[in-house]
Amino acid sequence: MKENGVRVLKILGRDYPIKASASEERVLQEAADLLQQRLSESRQRFPAASKDELLVLTALNLCVPLLQQERQMRAAEQRLAACIEQINRQSQA
Repeated sequence: MKENGVRVLKILGRDYPIKASASEERVLQEAADLLQQRLSESRQRFPAASKDELLVLTALNLCVPLLQQERQMRAAEQRLAACIEQINRQSQA
């Protein structure tokens, strides 16, 4: 549902109105779909968990790969910087 740039996302049975530009709508919906999928997986793994606990557990599980990707990106950037530095030194020699 969408009205005046506000998109309503339903997560765990609750509506969340979120203001989003037209360019953000698709990725926002994809994020909500991914969250809902992961929440369902968490609910299967932790059937006795409350909604709040499910949200926290799911958020933590989503953060782990994000942090791993950030570390990999930083390492790749450092390798790239070292390669550029080496090329610059060789071209000055």
